[in-house]
Amino acid sequence: MIMEGGELPGLLVIEIGGIRGILLSHVAFLKKHFYLITMKELLENRKHLSKKVQAIYLWWHKPVIDQELLQSLPNLKVIANSGVGMDHLDLKLIASFGVKMANAPHAVSSSTADAGMALLLASARRLVEVHHIAISSSIDYCEADILGVKVAGATLGIVGMGRIGYKVALRAKAFEMNILYHNRTRRKAEEEQAVGATYCEKIDSLLQQADFVMVAVSLTPQTRNLIGKRELELMKPTATLINISRGPVVDQEALVTALQTGVIRAAALDVTYPEPLPRLPSLLTSWAGWAIKNIKISYLHRNIINFPYGGLHLKEFLRHKMGMEGEELPYVLIDCIGGMHGVYEDHVEFLQKHFHLVTIKEYLENKTSLSKKIRAIYMWYHKPVVNEELLQSLPNLRIVASSGVGIDHLDLNLLSSYGVKVSNTPFIISTDTADLGMALMLASSRRLVEGYEMAVSPDTEYFPADWLGTEVSGATLGIVGMGTIGYKVAERAKAFEMKILYHNRSQRKKEEESAVGAVYCKKIDNLLQQSDFVLLAVNLTPQTHKLIGKRELELMKPTATLINISRGLVVDQDALVEALQKKIIKAAALDVTYPEPLPRDHPLLKLKNVIITPHIGSATKKTRRIMMEEMTESIQAGLAGLPVPHEVLL
Repeated sequence: MIMEGGELPGLLVIEIGGIRGILLSHVAFLKKHFYLITMKELLENRKHLSKKVQAIYLWWHKPVIDQELLQSLPNLKVIANSGVGMDHLDLKLIASFGVKMANAPHAVSSSTADAGMALLLASARRLVEVHHIAISSSIDYCEADILGVKVAGATLGIVGMGRIGYKVALRAKAFEMNILYHNRTRRKAEEEQAVGATYCEKIDSLLQQADFVMVAVSLTPQTRNLIGKRELELMKPTATLINISRGPVVDQEALVTALQTGVIRAAALDVTYPEPLPRLPSLLTSWAGWAIKNIKISYLHRNIINFPYGGLHLKEFLRHKMGMEGEELPYVLIDCIGGMHGVYEDHVEFLQKHFHLVTIKEYLENKTSLSKKIRAIYMWYHKPVVNEELLQSLPNLRIVASSGVGIDHLDLNLLSSYGVKVSNTPFIISTDTADLGMALMLASSRRLVEGYEMAVSPDTEYFPADWLGTEVSGATLGIVGMGTIGYKVAERAKAFEMKILYHNRSQRKKEEESAVGAVYCKKIDNLLQQSDFVLLAVNLTPQTHKLIGKRELELMKPTATLINISRGLVVDQDALVEALQKKIIKAAALDVTYPEPLPRDHPLLKLKNVIITPHIGSATKKTRRIMMEEMTESIQAGLAGLPVPHEVLL
């Protein structure tokens, strides 16, 4: 659009750069279409410039639109507002001057929904807390019971099912969540079916059922303090509140009290009032969105294996065959109870119903009497160490049950030579590990750790206008290792509208590729060169040892992020440090390192473009409980001479 005489229309902006100004990177584009006038220039030369202004470009709610400004701009025709919310504007006043209003609802929907899921996952898996644990100078080891909350199968209640809320639902469905929603008007039946959402006419019903409550409403007189003391008290004590709408939608004083007194479990807030919050330590330290305490939850004992043994499920059959009532329980060797690598204390009661537990310490002190009694080893966190010396001392050992998937810590040939079977728990951890992979990707792309630190820092007076993350929707994700975990990551990433590439030893079936929209890369180099995010989900083998080294990192885009949820040794850490320091790649998000934890002087711990979590892929309370139950069943089956569930074969 060119005005008479070839002059571009005048566009009023608050300033260029600075705290609230338009981004410097946007200026060249805007200048192709408009003659930019800053507020400072207008105030200094109002007589000459006021008639030139035909539009106002609102960025971060600035400049302030009031009657005085509107009266001074006789040729103003339109105000363009960045984002969706317009609660900072007097629309009736603006309309009375014949000025049209526009916002950008579609532009922000995906990124805001992504931020909502990032906050949900980060809070559930305690990402900020465990990152700080992982990099702390005082940490010699990471506690064995840093457990989060399982997302898959949990209930998400969405308050406000507009564009953003619906995109949240699309993403949450891929995480196998049960979805409830409350809205002024009910969505069409086909829209509900597409995301598996159930309508709650009353918000109370949603609040009482949801494990996570996400607020995505506009700020209006009706939604101000929508979530207050009464609503918070309706929520489960294990629930998390996530607010991606506006700060005043939640009564902050009531929220602080609810968090301090355990009325709800946690909160994850992208918005507050004011922004930033006053630098009062008592207020800032009350936000428990990240520093989550463990909540003890009782989970129903369930059948994991459902194939019949003469009309009985495996559990009942084993109980019948082994005649546990009245007979001595089988002796099982464990590392210890509690501590760094020990069996969880709240698992002991269950295990002692099935086994006579012997710690390594007890065994070493009573070898003569115990060596022939021990028939199984229960490995938790790779402990106890199983070597030839131990195997030679246990003549009646029949099975080693290992927690998790990876078995690179075991010599399968050696165990087989002693006639010892090995089992793991491959399927139960897949969902949680995939969820963590997505959590790390979203947290890294949206700079959640940095954002949290900025939000609570006593030095923060304002949030910089150019503090930007990386868009996930539409980006390319390269998955290295398309096994059970990798495929679950792909299912989730598809819901974020990502383009998916994968590299695997063998190509997936066409229908599996089509289901997630994945494209096979026979050569890893092709994947690395195209991906915005590279996620590693492979087993550690001689072939995958330092699979990602200097050469591979240099093939990646300088804007790319590396995510590792497999094993630390899959990545050459020295090469990674160099790549991050020299900006060969943008960032890394690591759930695994070598060793674990890293030495406290390791350079990875000092880099701002790295998120590190202490190997928490399967670290949810529910999953660890089920893992323990599966290991118990494997031991019982092995000792009864039955097929071992999840037996690891050479």
